[in-house]
Amino acid sequence: MTALRGRFSERALATAQRFALVKFSVETNNNRRGRRYDVRGGVGDGWAHDRLDARGRSRVEVDFDAALPEIAYVSDVARWLRTTEKAVRDRVRRDQFPRPGKVGKRLAWSRALLLDWARECGRAAGTSRMSITLRPYIKDKTRYHVDMQIEHPTTQLPLRKRIAAPAGLDERQAQRWGEKELEKWVKTFALPNPREEDNAARTPASAAPRERCELTLEAFYRGRFEPSYVRQQRTATQIGYEGVWRNHLSSLRPLPLPAIDVHRIDKLKAELTDKGLQATSINQVLKKLAKMLRWALHRQLIAGLPLIELIKVTPRERAHYSGEQLEELRAALAQLTPEDVVVFVLAFECGLRTGEIAALRWCDVKMNKRLITISRTMFRGKEGPCKGTVGDVGITDALHEALTRLERRGPRVLYRCSQHTSWEHADHSEHSVKEALHRLQRLVKFDLTGLHILRHSGITYLADQGEDVYTVQAFARHARLQTTQGYIHQSKQKLAGKAARTFDGNRLATPGN
Repeated sequence: MTALRGRFSERALATAQRFALVKFSVETNNNRRGRRYDVRGGVGDGWAHDRLDARGRSRVEVDFDAALPEIAYVSDVARWLRTTEKAVRDRVRRDQFPRPGKVGKRLAWSRALLLDWARECGRAAGTSRMSITLRPYIKDKTRYHVDMQIEHPTTQLPLRKRIAAPAGLDERQAQRWGEKELEKWVKTFALPNPREEDNAARTPASAAPRERCELTLEAFYRGRFEPSYVRQQRTATQIGYEGVWRNHLSSLRPLPLPAIDVHRIDKLKAELTDKGLQATSINQVLKKLAKMLRWALHRQLIAGLPLIELIKVTPRERAHYSGEQLEELRAALAQLTPEDVVVFVLAFECGLRTGEIAALRWCDVKMNKRLITISRTMFRGKEGPCKGTVGDVGITDALHEALTRLERRGPRVLYRCSQHTSWEHADHSEHSVKEALHRLQRLVKFDLTGLHILRHSGITYLADQGEDVYTVQAFARHARLQTTQGYIHQSKQKLAGKAARTFDGNRLATPGN
């Protein structure tokens, strides 16, 4: 084990010392998941120097009591606590400091009284513990995930904060960056700065809004969260929140926000399981509830977040067509109309979703650059922003030929004409776009499915061909790399078979065979 010195052992611990008035020592440990830096603290006996403990670890101890005189005035106490004289007087006026005597007309304390008060604060604070753990970031393996854990100096409750280090930092740089972030976090528990002291003195405690403690989940959702957040989201997201609220959160509605704790959430899980919901559906309910509570926390409606643990779900294989099935579908395209051909190519070779195909406009198609900008979707007859990220997809030769043959009837690329539209051309709906695939599936006698199977087939095809994960993510326009990695994981089964055949002598095996 090596001693951790520098900014972390001096500045960060001095900040914690300022609040808890305790002595700290620093050590480092290596564990299986990453490098962990532990910081331990305890009330000392007033000495300050570097020495080795029984295990040979370096201990860096800080003492602020040595400069305190026998009779301390306001200026001495302010220097001792590293704050202003006005802040000290304000604390005396609010009975947050030992009652002073007077020497002449000046407030004064004895050194023994202040040290006894400091030791009492230290005992109330207990033995503080802080740690930093570095591990690869699950969403981007090139970055580090910094896991910081401390004990609250007064309540001794465990606090945890996890943040991703900026890209481009190696392990040492990520460690230094984490030390600075820990220092900032510890400072939030330190004595307020003079400006905050002044504001606290001018703002009476009774001015805090009392309705925050009495706000129920139902009043919060209908009065705050729904109009300010839900209505700003996509139509599909709005319907999802409304369905979760109407069908699954009825037991939590009359509860005040601070009363929603771990036990209430565990009870909610049991209720959803008794309803027969699958693990994925229960996780969706928990994610939306967690979003509500995070939104309330950011607006200071609650003091903290309860622990919400999702149910572990085994990733299921996404349905997709094999290479032979895709050849059959392509061969049957000659029997379809140009509109149905465009639907197939857009879904398979461009990865468009059903609503994105229905909402596609000619202004989004740049034939000269061979690019299509995907920025909108259609959901239940309403046009809105697309799912994932707004991005461009390339126009393949097959799509270029199909678009050239297509007749332009209006601003949208595709229109439908059937008895449901009185045989007039009208905008596509999600159902009518899906019917275009059904006509193709009936020709080749495949099971009728949704259009998303073509999108899955296109993503899986790129993964089987050995394309890197970032290329596949750009094609799929996934907002999170973790979603794309699910397809890469699925294609590893075929790559494992290819590796086995290589040992058997089939060294000319092509990717995906």
